Amino acid sequence: MALAIRLLCALKAAALFSVRRPEEAAILLLAALLALTFWRLEREKGHAAELATKLEGLPPDTKQVVTIYRDRVVTKWRDGPTKVEYRDRYLPPEGHVEIVTKVDQPEKQPEVVIKDRGFTSRLGGGIVYAGEPLPLIDLKWTYWRRYSLTVGMTPRFGGLGLSRHIDDFTPFTNLEVVGLGGLDWRGELRFGLGIRINF
Repeated sequence: MALAIRLLCALKAAALFSVRRPEEAAILLLAALLALTFWRLEREKGHAAELATKLEGLPPDTKQVVTIYRDRVVTKWRDGPTKVEYRDRYLPPEGHVEIVTKVDQPEKQPEVVIKDRGFTSRLGGGIVYAGEPLPLIDLKWTYWRRYSLTVGMTPRFGGLGLSRHIDDFTPFTNLEVVGLGGLDWRGELRFGLGIRINF
């Protein structure tokens, strides 16, 4: 309830600012729209490059091609004389790609192994809201695609967290949404929601 009241107060302050100072409000609105347009343009250029990687064919003497584009691994292989198939998979920042070739079977295609789950030890930090904004320091210890489990601590409480990379709909590749739950220093259950980055 307190969060809703603060949100309504912030909206009221923004409305009063735009009524009292319309020129400055218009400039801020135009700057925000320009930044949003630039972000959309960069995102669409990235999608166009990724789509071109998927659609371009294979040279006649090539059986398989693996392309890593930002956080995507695109594997294309020949299936018959003219048919080319592809597979597109997400590669988390913690993961990696291995190409395994068969030395004793040269006619077989190399196997592409994408490690998108496992254990890690990445220190991170951010801000969570648990009745008040609190600084957070945490350790990511396991991951599965865009999701991760963390152990974190704030000045008021500590506990386990669940985070998710939000690079699929924002321009930030190192930013994650995190939910943290645990006990405060008096033994009461607390929960916070916020953002984190990896150091």
